[in-house]
Amino acid sequence: MIWTETGVMVQRGGWPGRALAGVLLATVAVPALAAETGGRIVVAQQTGNTAAFAIAGGPLPGALAAFGQVTGLQVLYPSGLAQGVTSAGVTGTMTPREALNRLLAGTGLTARFVDAGTVTLEKVAAQGTEVLDPVTVEGAGGGTDRGRSEGTGSYAPAGPSATATKLPLTVRETPQSVSVMTRQRMDDQGLTEIKDVLGQTVGVTLAESGALGTDGKSVYARGFAISNYQVNGIPRSTLYGFGDSIADMAVFDRVEVVRGATGLLNGVGDPSAAVNLVRKRPTAGFSGHAEAQVGSWNRTRVEGDVSGPLTADGRVRGRLVGARQESDSFIDRLHQRKNVLYGVIEADITPDTLLTAGLEYQKHTSSHASRAGFPLFYTDGGKTALPRSHNSAANWAYFMHDNLTAFTEVKHSFAVGWTAAFNVEHMRREYDGVLGYGARGSLNRDGTGMGIWPGRWNSQLQQTSLGLDVNGPFELFGRQHEVMAGVSGSYAQRSGPDYPLWYLSGYDPSITNYFTWAGAIAEPVLTPIGSSQTIERQMAGYLATRLKPVDGLSVILGGRLSRWQEQTASRPYGAAATATARAENGVFTPYAGIVYDLTDVWSVYGSYTSIFKPQDNKDVAGASLDPLTGNAYEAGVKAEFLGGRLTGSAAVFLIEQDNLAETDPGRFTPDGAQAYRAVKGARSRGAEIELSGEVMAGWQVGGGIGHTVIRKASGERMMTELPKDTVKLFTTYRLPGRWDRLTVGANVRWQGAMFSGSGAREYRQDGFAVADLMARYQVTEAVAATLNVNNVFDKRYLTNISSYGYYGEPFNMLLSVRASW
Repeated sequence: MIWTETGVMVQRGGWPGRALAGVLLATVAVPALAAETGGRIVVAQQTGNTAAFAIAGGPLPGALAAFGQVTGLQVLYPSGLAQGVTSAGVTGTMTPREALNRLLAGTGLTARFVDAGTVTLEKVAAQGTEVLDPVTVEGAGGGTDRGRSEGTGSYAPAGPSATATKLPLTVRETPQSVSVMTRQRMDDQGLTEIKDVLGQTVGVTLAESGALGTDGKSVYARGFAISNYQVNGIPRSTLYGFGDSIADMAVFDRVEVVRGATGLLNGVGDPSAAVNLVRKRPTAGFSGHAEAQVGSWNRTRVEGDVSGPLTADGRVRGRLVGARQESDSFIDRLHQRKNVLYGVIEADITPDTLLTAGLEYQKHTSSHASRAGFPLFYTDGGKTALPRSHNSAANWAYFMHDNLTAFTEVKHSFAVGWTAAFNVEHMRREYDGVLGYGARGSLNRDGTGMGIWPGRWNSQLQQTSLGLDVNGPFELFGRQHEVMAGVSGSYAQRSGPDYPLWYLSGYDPSITNYFTWAGAIAEPVLTPIGSSQTIERQMAGYLATRLKPVDGLSVILGGRLSRWQEQTASRPYGAAATATARAENGVFTPYAGIVYDLTDVWSVYGSYTSIFKPQDNKDVAGASLDPLTGNAYEAGVKAEFLGGRLTGSAAVFLIEQDNLAETDPGRFTPDGAQAYRAVKGARSRGAEIELSGEVMAGWQVGGGIGHTVIRKASGERMMTELPKDTVKLFTTYRLPGRWDRLTVGANVRWQGAMFSGSGAREYRQDGFAVADLMARYQVTEAVAATLNVNNVFDKRYLTNISSYGYYGEPFNMLLSVRASW
């Protein structure tokens, strides 16, 4: 499903392409729509190349929603074009072209088919124009992404998502909590980094304690850290350095977040959430944009995006995206820059076979960068109150990430409604971090007592992933069901020199006065003392089926059989090499879910799955903790209002976890790192409510409420440094009438109290709220200017209080000017 810029829901690819019709058939047994127009529900059903329409007169967006759903055509138009326009409706059996002509009669608008699956609306020229005949395009071509959000202007999910089960399920059909951050919402809020996107996602908590590119930015959901990242559904290794926690959003159409355990597709992982970044794809027609941004702290950004057909017949399409950003920070001396380049080509090899290939490159560098904040307490137990601009980094400290990914997919659609996809992806990465941050020792009132932690991390990484998936419908006992099966494998390697860390012979790490220190300290001589290598291999087979025993009821059953291996070798110079190996073979991860449609609007659901994850955390003896294991349960209700233009959900969940790593205070591993201990019987309980989409014409909302409490088996609360309760709500409204060029918006983020430590060294932060504002003015039909004002009341708050303090961003502004074509 796809949303138009006014929030109209349509479904693409059902007519007339044979293979796209097969995909549609695999999603719903009988394609139908209940769209609310003119104050009553109307239903239309398609048969062959004609459809029986019964669309009542009323607002044009609602009429187009009904038309698009039954025909499978994607209807796109500028957000204000249909505002306030009324359609007389259409009744009868006819072709989509005839129905569209009748819907637009007397509206002053006309339609133009850019391909067999896409229609654009335009104003009628002075001499009058008429709807053109559709271009005949059959098969899997056209590069369809049925969940594509760009160009829709909506905050609601645009269509099916395979992130949870690899079955093409809508958010309502998925028996887990799913949040989709659409392209429109990212643009409206100026979200250019994945950490900003996740910080605005319901049920997700961002705990920052370091600069971009460091390991000082952690993201949590349901009480557990998020380590599972996917790109276009391909999981990343959970080894250090492979996550996409620094990804720039210029490359991506949307971000799908499935909260809870996702072991069916990820195998190894945490029961927190899976984050799937979905890349932009080429468009059937020529389109693109150029954007320039300026903002607080000398922020500048330029971005370009051009897409369209590369051959006259449109069978080969391409897209090129580039971005460059540079900025200082509210933190003294910190400077960040990044470069992004992305290219992708799609080719219709046959009418039923689509080939996709592309390259993605991102490089991020942070200078004068620290991976920790400042001490929360003085040596005597009193609380510190350092300025927000304090930087604990040495002047020579930096972090760099250089990422290159090549990917290809061959997808074939069969006449019986089945599809098969073969994916290959290879990435090469490097990270280099020269460490020097003032978090060593204990701060005295006179500024003495502190020093830096010096060292260097430098590794080269590569990962190769392959996957073969098939899915489609089948009949059993006279009813139509769906099945998905697949196999996947990945090889990940991290290797590089080992440098001295933390304790350097002959080096003085002392900071004379922590209050006046501005990063000036001698840079240590860091030469390699050896080398190390870690290799991870994963292989898995998975199967899931969606059974429909009766109308309105779906039962999803599945499982994954995984094999995981890890080999680590260390080669100190002048000493004997050591090697360790770990393996988890034949691990079965079950998945079960049920969804029942109470009405055309409301559904109830429940799900169960398990999870496991080998751990890198070590105990005081230096041994790795046993793998995380546990079970996850979820139940809730979902709804699609206004014909799907507005979606809502409410969920409760329970996660039972063993061997959860907990900091072992004051104890360290033999190499000087923080030691951890395993907690048995940890339980996370909570609830979430979310609402996304168009409340009324021109009014978009996105956000919700999250509540999570995690406790040990004894009942003692864990992870108290994270808030139990969070509220996030962003809304925009396009003004009507003569002011319709102006869109205004507001954002509120509230979180409850949190604390860390105990006794005299307990640090507590009360609940607080941060407010943001935005405004966009459509200067011309092609040029728009957007102003984002964040933290408008300049709220002073900490984003991390676990070991060190780290402030959230103060008042700041961002101005964006975009020209689109």
